[in-house]
Amino acid sequence: MTTEQKDTITEMRKQGYTYAKIAETLAISENTIKTYCRRTRLNEYTVATVPVCKQCGKPIEVKAKHREKQFCSDLCRAAWWYANRGSKHRTEYRLICANCGQPFVSVGNKARKYCSHQCYIAARFGGDCRG
Repeated sequence: MTTEQKDTITEMRKQGYTYAKIAETLAISENTIKTYCRRTRLNEYTVATVPVCKQCGKPIEVKAKHREKQFCSDLCRAAWWYANRGSKHRTEYRLICANCGQPFVSVGNKARKYCSHQCYIAARFGGDCRG
């Protein structure tokens, strides 16, 4: 596939043409068009929208064959994470320690067995967990 064909495919996808119509126009296999579009992430969602920064809203430059960025800079990324660090709600599970029998709260993990690392070590290797 030539560079001109690749540019034509990109422009036609941006204009909303289907894989079949592009294949018919360029006399290339439809599967070749699909593969090229998948590898360069030229689907109807990425072509139609320009990604914007989650923090400041500025458009983000998209590089070919790279994962789509969520932030325009490290400063915006850090600011967003700092501002949203407590927004994720996690389930609290009230459990009983398998070693000492004391109740404890596990955040986001209902499979936890011990209230602390000391209790785990005491249960596994023997000894006092509150030591």
